[in-house]
Amino acid sequence: MRKALFIATTSLTRSGVEACADFLEATAPRLGEFWLPLPRELCAGRPVDLGPLERYLEPLLALYHEVEADWRCYGSAEDLRRREMATAKLAALVIKARVYGKIDLREWDTYFSRPPSPPPTPSLVFGTVGGEELVICGAHPPNPIEAAHELWHTLTPQKKTELATWITKFIAHIVDSINLDEAYHKLIREGWENTYKTILGNSRPQPKW
Repeated sequence: MRKALFIATTSLTRSGVEACADFLEATAPRLGEFWLPLPRELCAGRPVDLGPLERYLEPLLALYHEVEADWRCYGSAEDLRRREMATAKLAALVIKARVYGKIDLREWDTYFSRPPSPPPTPSLVFGTVGGEELVICGAHPPNPIEAAHELWHTLTPQKKTELATWITKFIAHIVDSINLDEAYHKLIREGWENTYKTILGNSRPQPKW
């Protein structure tokens, strides 16, 4: 078997993850090892509480248990807990921005100060925004939070403010929606995809479909 070089990506929605699971079911068994965004504890056979993300990770759990391939897991249960805590902190910034009608970039800079570590290859990643070896298998573009985690440290203050405004809209939609899929598609209908392209600019290679 040959080693795959690509990174597959989707925004974290149930429909996007399902589409990627279908894609990987067809491709991964013919490749070498493939890394899934599931806790390492799960690959080790230990029980893991996936918390609120369980519904969105279910298609990958089924893929891991039912499709024969050289699956690997990256991340941990602790990473999931930290993600939940970080989301609560971000929600506080959003509430403050909506109450005072302005965005304090110094506080947002602190939140997004650390760019994510490069994912293993080959792997499935939630929200990676660009790269020559990136293949879109699910929902695209990344939601504003996913885009900010990777791009924030590269943006001008003007683009940071624009992206933060979209994050406040996304959080509001999450509160008012049935699930992340509904919130994501509301954002797309409002023009987030065009804004994402403007923010991304021509600084990175565009992913492949």
